[in-house]
Amino acid sequence: MQSSSKQRYSAGPNLRIIVAVKRWEHHTASGGYDSLARALNAEIVHRPTNRSILRRIAGFVWRNTSHPKPYLLDYRYEDWLAEIHVLWRSWYRSPDVVHVLYGDEQLDLLLRRRRLLPCPLIATFHLPPYRVRERFEKIQKHLLSGIDLAVVVGMNQVPDFARWLGPDRVIYVPHGIDTDRFRPGERLPSQETVRLLTVGHHMRDWESLDAIIARCSARNMPVRFDVVSSEHRLIQSANLPGVRFYNQIPEEQLIQLYRGADALLLPLHEATANNSVLEALACGTPVISTSVGGIPDYVDTSCGWLFEKSEIDRVVNLIGEICCCREMVRSRRSAARNKALTFSWKRIAAKMNAVYDAAVAHRCSVADKPECA
Repeated sequence: MQSSSKQRYSAGPNLRIIVAVKRWEHHTASGGYDSLARALNAEIVHRPTNRSILRRIAGFVWRNTSHPKPYLLDYRYEDWLAEIHVLWRSWYRSPDVVHVLYGDEQLDLLLRRRRLLPCPLIATFHLPPYRVRERFEKIQKHLLSGIDLAVVVGMNQVPDFARWLGPDRVIYVPHGIDTDRFRPGERLPSQETVRLLTVGHHMRDWESLDAIIARCSARNMPVRFDVVSSEHRLIQSANLPGVRFYNQIPEEQLIQLYRGADALLLPLHEATANNSVLEALACGTPVISTSVGGIPDYVDTSCGWLFEKSEIDRVVNLIGEICCCREMVRSRRSAARNKALTFSWKRIAAKMNAVYDAAVAHRCSVADKPECA
């Protein structure tokens, strides 16, 4: 029995995994955490996107009859339908593991009806701990036993989740990136103007970026700032001649911007993992960012520069040094790409398969059922 048990748990890809997936409009076509489900070859349950009249009516009724869920920042009728679908699939043919990819914002019904799920429930959490603290310390504290394992994407999340769930039910598995799609391109000859790229809007520190751009302009630095965002909050620097804005551009154009940039400039208020950081690194572009949250898990001195929130002048001075010596960024390009390769989805999927194996083995050992061997 022991030998068959080892054979059963030695190959994660042989397990039947159902993954609940959610996509965000601001993510690139090849970016986002839902790429993990494809890398795992798992059975995917998508949040429905069909906005037919009947579904809109059903959603309206659901919103007006269900209990408000302010602790879930983006939980919609479609998320509820996806959880129902997961339960239906689990009743039809019991999976080995159910993995909810965004436990912060798409996990509710499965917790409240946990007894109906016949397998380990794993959830990945992406938001900084303060965003979910009220939920797990007050509102749903009594339901936490239903989460067999919490996967976090930043080491800054570990202490709080270990306190809420217990240290043996929390594991750090980094966010991944498609290193085939996001990769370095042919390098063009260096131009006199340094090009710095800012991408996204979630938890970005627009006030600091505004001040950095304005001070670089006041010092007449030869810098061009490309800002790719659906919503920016630049005030004093928005109309400066060296600033260009992009919105809803094709993924290929964004990749070209990454490749052509000397560095990604990304001041942040808070973070765990960050898609823009991973995309830049995968394209061989060094990162200038803030040493907050999980960013130090992904960026080190070999592939970029990290500063404290208040160190605006130090960032401006660094940009001035780059203007005088472009080798500072060129020397970090290979390291940036190599760093990203450690986060390739193939490697992250292998780590996650090991997590699934451990979760199933632990559940069977606790249940002490002969059929688990």
